[in-house]
Amino acid sequence: RVEIKIIRRSGNTNNSLIKKIADSTLTVGSIIVLPNINFFGGRHQFLFESAPMLLELLEVMETYPKLVIRIEGHICCEPGTGDGLDQDTGEFNLSEARAKAVRDYLGSNGIDTNRLRYKGFGHSSPIYTYPEKTEEERIKNRRVEIKIISK
Repeated sequence: RVEIKIIRRSGNTNNSLIKKIADSTLTVGSIIVLPNINFFGGRHQFLFESAPMLLELLEVMETYPKLVIRIEGHICCEPGTGDGLDQDTGEFNLSEARAKAVRDYLGSNGIDTNRLRYKGFGHSSPIYTYPEKTEEERIKNRRVEIKIISK
């Protein structure tokens, strides 16, 4: 299990997620892909490389205290629209467990969970059809997104 520790950065002026949220053309219902939030295969435990994007999302939620989001999990590499097996729990809810892990991370770092919804989509909304042909296609299907509920 990898614990993600919070490291505060001061004066971060290159926060692309904050810039996206600040964009006046971003409306309720808009969806933003959160790149580089990755998990151990078949599990809902974050890989260390997820820390910068998780921190950026945390900063967004702190900067915009009225922002309400739905965290959406998607998986790759499965036929049909179902969800994958979460090896940590033995349940077929991997995309939901991963979305919930992001919600739990934000909640454990002071964000009111009333502002955070989560939903797993399994393999029902792939960017690339199954079977994915390349690792790049698998990565793009295996993603975490946020949907703006209110701003």
